[in-house]
Amino acid sequence: MKIPFYFAFAYISLFLSSCIYKNNDSRLGDLRTIYIEVVQNNSLAPQIGPLLNNKIRAHIIQRSHFRLTSEIRDSDLILRISLKNYRQSPEIYNPQDTLLAAGFNLSIGAQISLTNRRGKAFIEDVVLTDNASVLRNGSFSVPSDRQALLSLSESLGQQISQLIENYRW
Repeated sequence: MKIPFYFAFAYISLFLSSCIYKNNDSRLGDLRTIYIEVVQNNSLAPQIGPLLNNKIRAHIIQRSHFRLTSEIRDSDLILRISLKNYRQSPEIYNPQDTLLAAGFNLSIGAQISLTNRRGKAFIEDVVLTDNASVLRNGSFSVPSDRQALLSLSESLGQQISQLIENYRW
């Protein structure tokens, strides 16, 4: 059985045209490239600044609403993040050892500002917070914050990228 020419042409045209989809969000205008400044860690959370920076970049690249640039002169927008108010509070106590906490709740706040190169603020000093829990392995061990800090940075990175994407331009 022969396939008519117009069916073959329509199938090939449909296949080739579906590969060139591009998200054209008109709310953003020409503001497409973002420069992310080094995250200022004004908290006592150890080494969370670079972790958060990497997570924000990963979320922005994954969602592809914006392009990242490593040069401030090539950017349309500048993202500034300052980490503050890191707290580690006892959360869980072991019934056999009521003196030492068996689990801790870690919380941190991130102050976000998004401006253009001329200094016009789109998002100014918005504070996002997140928390995570960490447990000690035994009575004599020190709890490892590393996994909880990774969780905090992942969640904050997602919140920051969503804040930027969902901003009403």
